[in-house]
Amino acid sequence: MKKLFFLWAIMIVHSNVFAQLSTNEQPISFNTNLKFIEETRSSASIVTMPKLNIKKMEAEDKEDEKYDMPPRFGFPHKVNYNLSNSGTWRKLPNGDKLWQLNVVCPEALSVNFCYDKFWIPEGGKFFVYSKDRKHSIGAFTSKNNKGSRENVRGFATGLVYGNDVILEYYQPRNATADAIISIEFIVHGYKYINFGEKSLGDAASCMVNVNCEEGRDWQNEKKAVAMILVNGHRYCTGSLINTTSQSQEPIFLTANHCISNYGDATNNPNLDFYSFYWNYEAPGCDNISVEPAILSTSGATILANDIYSDFALLRLTEDPQNLIGYTPFYLGWDCSGQSGEAGVCIHHPKGDVKKISTVAYQPESHYSYNADLKWAVRWRDTENGRGITQGGSSGSPLLNATHRVIGQLYGSSYYNCNDYDGYSWYGKFSYSWTGYNTNSIYRRLDCWLDSLNTGTQTMDGLLVISTDSIMTNDCNFYGSIRIVENGQLTIQSNIELQGNNSRVIVESGGNLIIDGGKLSNVALTLKTGSSLQIINNGVVETINGFEAPAGVFVDIEYGQIL
Repeated sequence: MKKLFFLWAIMIVHSNVFAQLSTNEQPISFNTNLKFIEETRSSASIVTMPKLNIKKMEAEDKEDEKYDMPPRFGFPHKVNYNLSNSGTWRKLPNGDKLWQLNVVCPEALSVNFCYDKFWIPEGGKFFVYSKDRKHSIGAFTSKNNKGSRENVRGFATGLVYGNDVILEYYQPRNATADAIISIEFIVHGYKYINFGEKSLGDAASCMVNVNCEEGRDWQNEKKAVAMILVNGHRYCTGSLINTTSQSQEPIFLTANHCISNYGDATNNPNLDFYSFYWNYEAPGCDNISVEPAILSTSGATILANDIYSDFALLRLTEDPQNLIGYTPFYLGWDCSGQSGEAGVCIHHPKGDVKKISTVAYQPESHYSYNADLKWAVRWRDTENGRGITQGGSSGSPLLNATHRVIGQLYGSSYYNCNDYDGYSWYGKFSYSWTGYNTNSIYRRLDCWLDSLNTGTQTMDGLLVISTDSIMTNDCNFYGSIRIVENGQLTIQSNIELQGNNSRVIVESGGNLIIDGGKLSNVALTLKTGSSLQIINNGVVETINGFEAPAGVFVDIEYGQIL
């Protein structure tokens, strides 16, 4: 039987399972009197998209597979709907205004929207929800603006399940400017990329959920991995990645072929239609029938990309660190050109919940290509299955035994769970580091990940704690921990830090509690205004002695610092 375990318990209550970076509240019309609701429903203008030819879609999808295109889950209808040429405006009794547009996509499993222009004034609120009110996202506000009113940028909202969807914009009577909302694509979802009403996901049956026993030692790294909705209608995988400055910037690594039809660092860097799904995973090892909570951000800019090693480095427009319920981890990396011992890949095959695949042998340079460009990887059977890679896994990180990224997924010759002769191919991080000594900063990683020009070849990961968090299982921790203002980390287990530059830093306003656990091999830095509490015979074992600067609160009750 597959095992269920948790390494982290994050003390957060989700009030809405569909949460982009938004106010996470109900649409205005949900809270208005019944008479007004009925009038609005009956008078809202309706637009209906053409019915899809599913057989034609499936034939096109098979052709896409031959060329390693990111898998498609929806068809983008090109439209031109905005607040002026469509929808219905109504004036509320208090003088506020409400705009609604009802969109119907026949037989759709989901609907989502891409906006070529999106700007909301202060006080304005935008929502998208199913007509039956089972799914709702928003409010999107001025905080989601990516440009100014004079230089309007695009936006994307996440999936709403069903085929009958309402867009709603609320503008208060004292708004100083009108909103600009222009829909360029309506994405007609004809495949599930989630569990939805299914008993299982779309990934191969041998795939292993990241919260199985195989993922026990990778619970921090999994936080870095996100599913990408590519231009609103395809999907890939990617991951947050650390820098030598450990600046906590939302820098994100994926594959070039996940962006190649939509942008380039030198001439078209904005990916306003891209969305990123965080913590999209089953809570345990068993597959589930209810979709996990969706936490998502929207938009990115391409910093650098290259076709040869197939990498793309993005800066996310909306920082996932601002999502309630998400604890960011930034992956460490190794640019030395050495693979290290066999590790894992964490990914979203077929747009399914997060999976983990275990490498069978030490990665080797791929014989069919320039050896500097690609790693070739085979997978092995494990306790709960046999992870491989599939469509949707593209861009996912290959991690070695020291928990550092050495490449991102380029392609695979695996077709099913019984294929033991295939390979998965990863663009080498070491090649991407300098782009084989190119002079262009837009074709190499080092300018962005080592802006300090330290010359380091290995970097450990970074976990940022900004809420109340608890570590409850013993583990070797690869990387550093930074506890920022209002963050509190409680350790109730044996945690040993690994890595050349790993440390624990408690910023002003942060709190570290050792509650009966042991934190060892730690370089501990306490900033003025932080606190350290040791209770229930807890232990901190430092590697450079211990000194508390002025303004640090230290309380040792039945514990010790070594």
